[in-house]
Amino acid sequence: MSPARQEQLVKPPAGSAAPLEPDVGLASKWAGDAADIDAAEVDGADRVDRLAADFDLVTGLAFQNFHGLDYLEFEREMAKYGLAVIGSWIRRGLIRHYCLQRGYGGLKEPPRGAFDDADLVEDLAQETVGVALFHFRTVLAAGKWDYRRGASLRTFFIGQCLMRFPNIYRQWLLHDAPNDTTSPDPDPLQQLRRQDPDPEQLVIDQMTGIELLGRMSPRDRRIFQLMAVGTTQTEIAEELGITPKTVERAIANQRGRLRKERGA
Repeated sequence: MSPARQEQLVKPPAGSAAPLEPDVGLASKWAGDAADIDAAEVDGADRVDRLAADFDLVTGLAFQNFHGLDYLEFEREMAKYGLAVIGSWIRRGLIRHYCLQRGYGGLKEPPRGAFDDADLVEDLAQETVGVALFHFRTVLAAGKWDYRRGASLRTFFIGQCLMRFPNIYRQWLLHDAPNDTTSPDPDPLQQLRRQDPDPEQLVIDQMTGIELLGRMSPRDRRIFQLMAVGTTQTEIAEELGITPKTVERAIANQRGRLRKERGA
């Protein structure tokens, strides 16, 4: 930790107690105190109390070099808060508006009804919060959060999430966003695997399978193509440079969309 950062941390905001010594449970205490403040009507005094608690927490975490049990607990609290806020904004269609307010504009509209998919909303929120958390340790260690600017740690973290969301969203639009899916179809994997002794029916099934694949995103289409020739999910993940969990979600999402269409 640089001398300048140390000097900044030993100057608490008005109303703050002396910097806390490192102690297991530091983040848990902060989370409880913050919840008490959030439950009250936030006026000027409450805001000072919140900033003081945030300052004390960051000071304690800095003494631990932003590692250890306290930082893990802090990350869990940030993740819970971030998932709730970012997930809500995605689901309600507000996320692009808030990104634009922060200067991260130019985001295209999602396909109609895309954010009605709870799994998709959860995936986008989890990836956004995960990437933001990955960088947040470096951001805090570099002293980029400053209580004198008036933003609480939670507000500052949401700002970091908004910074990360546009790239994640653009990648989703490019690789995973669904094309028009207005007509009900059977499971695409079953269509590709079906071996019908009737040559005419086999041609029809093959054409149907090709049509289904053509409506998927490029990555999902490749996943189903590989599955159709017996490739395991782990092997698919290795070939595409993604995690097996991502492969599993992609398959589940495509099948879920088709089930919804059949029930419509």
